[in-house]
Amino acid sequence: MSKCNAEFVETIFGLMFETFWMAPYDPRRSDPVMACFERRARYASALLGKTKLASATEVQLYELRKAVADLEESVQWIGGSGLFPRADCTEALDRVRRIRGVLAERRGVAAK
Repeated sequence: MSKCNAEFVETIFGLMFETFWMAPYDPRRSDPVMACFERRARYASALLGKTKLASATEVQLYELRKAVADLEESVQWIGGSGLFPRADCTEALDRVRRIRGVLAERRGVAAK
């Protein structure tokens, strides 16, 4: 299986393993906000990695948009939780919104 959307997957991995990375013994890891973020980030990256945007159906695009919107919500929760510096959270939110913007541009393209 070929990998798709490498730039988006790399962005999400950057959020998971750089911006919001925590050592296994860090007590913040048990915070429900972080658990939700990790689950949503893994799901979004898996969908993005297996879906070709150029040939995606409207249903696949909807699923991608929903996964990225859920990820955006999780990043907002992290920003409000005070677990990470506000500047990091703002940058992370901008990165997720860029992905969401590209997916929004794909709206209607699949129908043509």
